[in-house]
Amino acid sequence: MTHKILLVDDRPENIFVLEQIINSPDRELLKANSGNEALKIAYKNLDISLILLDVQMPDMDGFEVAEFLKSNTKTSNIPIIFVTAISKEKKYVVRGLEEGAIDYLFKPLDPQITSAKVSTLLRLKEQQQMIQSQNEELLKLNEEKNYLLGMAAHDLRNPLNGIIGFSSMLMGEIYEKLDEDQKTMLELIQTASNNMLNIINDLLDVSKIEAGKLQLHFKETDIVTLIRNNVHLNGLIAEKKNIRLTYNGPIENIILKVDPARFAEIIDNLLSNAIKYSHSDTDVTLSLTTSPDKIVIAVSDQGQGIVQEELRQLFQPFKKARGVKSTAGEQSTGLGLAIVKKIVEAHQGNISAESEVGKGSTFTVTLPCSLN
Repeated sequence: MTHKILLVDDRPENIFVLEQIINSPDRELLKANSGNEALKIAYKNLDISLILLDVQMPDMDGFEVAEFLKSNTKTSNIPIIFVTAISKEKKYVVRGLEEGAIDYLFKPLDPQITSAKVSTLLRLKEQQQMIQSQNEELLKLNEEKNYLLGMAAHDLRNPLNGIIGFSSMLMGEIYEKLDEDQKTMLELIQTASNNMLNIINDLLDVSKIEAGKLQLHFKETDIVTLIRNNVHLNGLIAEKKNIRLTYNGPIENIILKVDPARFAEIIDNLLSNAIKYSHSDTDVTLSLTTSPDKIVIAVSDQGQGIVQEELRQLFQPFKKARGVKSTAGEQSTGLGLAIVKKIVEAHQGNISAESEVGKGSTFTVTLPCSLN
């Protein structure tokens, strides 16, 4: 590739010296004899790879030129080396670096040092451009992946809903007429279909989130009623495992502007996880506390606990805590907490986790609010 290098100095003989040192077939040398001229050239040539900039110039010194370049988003990433006869006194060097320079060259120029510094920065520029190109390609591939993932999940969900619907009808209409093996097979069909639907719904959510298409529909919602209803529904599942699920918080209405469906998804995911990874004869508690500027929802269990080094990874897609298994064979995609985190953040809140192996875990959601 050809590199454009801008040489800026008010004395032509200094530019001539620089040309003799750094000229090369793969370099296009642009020249400016003043700060104003340098800015005009830079703004017209945004693909400049490097600027060698004299500090002492009559109309506008190098520090001012660098300040203008760094304050413009189109030129802020162009590397600058100051070329100066000013002494190497610390305050001048520091000022130049503060203005955004990468390095200094001091007159009279040492040809070997000058050539080496320029070559090194140009190699770094090439690597930076290569990384940028690779990142752009990765973003493009990621967008294509999200599109295909979303399309596949959508197309799979329709026939799967049909399977679940038909199996539910059979469970109600002819279940008692079936022998034990047939009942077992029908139950397995329904369980497997529901598990698959949960996975597909999670994949759809992830693809929407990563594509920036997660839409929230905010409306005034009584979050106490919503939370208590969710606790009741999950309590039915907890009872089957002999787990005590309790709500600890206010019973009077608290009206907040949230997306009720997505808010319920946060609560359901945290409660179902707590139940999923807890043993029989243990407690799961959802606590709700409020203040004028925030609400805090904490779901605590007495489950297996998670080692500290894995806590930070739990909110990443497909990350699961090693050594922690569901206690009744429940399925997990490893996507739930990643989705919850994105939903919480879309409500301008945050989620955190605390855990101790063998004693249990607490997941805490903090959301800003104005209580009505």
